[in-house]
Amino acid sequence: SRNIIHSSGKYRYTISQRNRTLFHPCLPQPTAEEERVSLLRYNRQPAASTRSNLKGESDTCDYTMSSDLIVCEECRPDTISGEDNSKTNNQSDANAQLRARLSAALESRIINPHMNLDDYNSRDDEEHADSPTSTLNFPHEMTRPVGMMPTAKTIIESQGYPSGKAQRSEMHKHSASHTFVVCADSQIGMTSQNKEWETELEYCRDAIHAINEISPKPAFVSVCGDLVDMEYTFFANEETGLTKKECDEIQNKQNSDFKRVWSTLDDRIPLVCICGNHDVGNRPTRKSIDRFKNAFGDDYLAFWSNGSYNIVLNNVLFSEPSGAIDLFKDQVSWLEERLEYANSHNANQIFVFAHHPWFLYNEDETGEDLTGGSAFPLEWGSSDKMFPDSYFSIRKEYRDIALSLFKKYNVSAAFSGHFHQNLVSKTTFGMDMIITAPLSLVFESTGKPRSQIEMEKNARGIRIVEVTDGSFSHHFEAT
Repeated sequence: SRNIIHSSGKYRYTISQRNRTLFHPCLPQPTAEEERVSLLRYNRQPAASTRSNLKGESDTCDYTMSSDLIVCEECRPDTISGEDNSKTNNQSDANAQLRARLSAALESRIINPHMNLDDYNSRDDEEHADSPTSTLNFPHEMTRPVGMMPTAKTIIESQGYPSGKAQRSEMHKHSASHTFVVCADSQIGMTSQNKEWETELEYCRDAIHAINEISPKPAFVSVCGDLVDMEYTFFANEETGLTKKECDEIQNKQNSDFKRVWSTLDDRIPLVCICGNHDVGNRPTRKSIDRFKNAFGDDYLAFWSNGSYNIVLNNVLFSEPSGAIDLFKDQVSWLEERLEYANSHNANQIFVFAHHPWFLYNEDETGEDLTGGSAFPLEWGSSDKMFPDSYFSIRKEYRDIALSLFKKYNVSAAFSGHFHQNLVSKTTFGMDMIITAPLSLVFESTGKPRSQIEMEKNARGIRIVEVTDGSFSHHFEAT
């Protein structure tokens, strides 16, 4: 028998990837108050960054959650219908709204349950503020009449969490273990070099079907970059005869088709879309990154899951930062602040997700050390050309910036794609570098040690990661 799938794409893309975190009712993030309580528990100082560091990216409307409906006060159904809402200004309605906010806070165990309404109303706005990782707010697009949308409580309970524990944020460990899924390089259009992309969309459907069948549901799915193949710096040239405008139009269509197909992922499973070099170019610029953000949401973000902290990076900027050096520096500063934050809140484990592998075989490797290569796929015709291994590894000068932080703050594992084949390596300080094979064309490098070839079969597929207290395991499943 098949699982019942709830798929509408409500909690996806720009709706969910914003304010440098992930918004989803099945993955509630801590509020600023809850974070302060956590720091008191561990007797630690707050991380340097606060919500003011988000440079105006905060939500402007006041969201409340009732037992029946997630609703934004500025976007309530009666407001949208044009009815007279002046009555909401009277004291009784104000008190009702206040009680709703207080109820939501109590359900999340955010505030002191003995605090009365007057005390709650007199607190500073800063105390009400959400943290940079809060997901208690929900976007306008999620407002629906009662009965048309499952409540957060319903969704969470259907995922198998006990309701009493589900009311707490994901900063807290609520289950003995949880799983998440890593995919990579859906790269729709790759096989035909963008003449058609139904081929890759079908590969995505196979993966989505496999993920939807997993029980219990994974905490989230991460697609580690190269969501699509078309990016104008690769294809706007004399050989293809395509202009930048034509390439952009193809990329827009591929982005749209990717989102349409991945919206069939069960709604109860949050989706993280990471940018790769085929999404933002080998030399990303502010404009190319904004293009990705307009389609999919933030290019880097962080979120909690069952007591573990997950950091998503745009490490195409680490591969080549020269086109947007200011954005690169901002991301490095943000990365260190988030790692410090995770440590100060006693994260069970820290996982990092990005497109490029930080290294292939050895954390100290240089381009000269990488002598292997992957042959061009037969689908592109007969050729003796190869992708050198050095193309897939981040240059050591930029890699060292990230690895020094990963070492300092005890990152457990880094997940990536880009290499179009499975490969698992390890740093000297114990961090696993886990590269997952694609959902498009599969490569096989001549530089891979035989032990690696025998470890995991190369195929299109997904990686399932199981996280327990202080450890994790993973395996690859062909789709």
